[in-house]
Amino acid sequence: MKVKQDKSWWFENRVWLLAPVVLACSFCQVQNEPPGRLVQRRQIVELAKSLAGIPYRFGGIDIDGFDCSGLVFYIYDCFGIRVPRSAQEQARLTGTSKLRQAAPGDILVFKLKKIWHSAIYMGNGRFIHAPNAGGWVRFENLNEYWLSRLRKVINVCPDAR
Repeated sequence: MKVKQDKSWWFENRVWLLAPVVLACSFCQVQNEPPGRLVQRRQIVELAKSLAGIPYRFGGIDIDGFDCSGLVFYIYDCFGIRVPRSAQEQARLTGTSKLRQAAPGDILVFKLKKIWHSAIYMGNGRFIHAPNAGGWVRFENLNEYWLSRLRKVINVCPDAR
């Protein structure tokens, strides 16, 4: 009798027990459909926002820590969109647009002295990135410093505008 009660309890409550697991996995699942049909730019930005505060980690590509291109790679990978791993390789992506045409979810690529840096555009002149050692994933304004170093705006989801 006791086994039946436990089994019955599980079946009656399985939705409530599995809901947090499904919710946690919903952002980062591989999609089989073309990205433009499935990905909403707002979802890309919302996932990026949810990662704010995670520490910078050189070579990092997961929630234990991100470097700039690892953050971009992780976010797009969660939606089944493959982008290169390094900022320099991301700078070689096609599908570029001008800043005035940038949409939330676009990739911004900057040239900082001898290194490349990438970020996710959030709209309204703001972006999110993993800036440097000792830092964390955070929001920034496209101020004079960043605008003078911006080299490319990459529209990875052209069908989703």
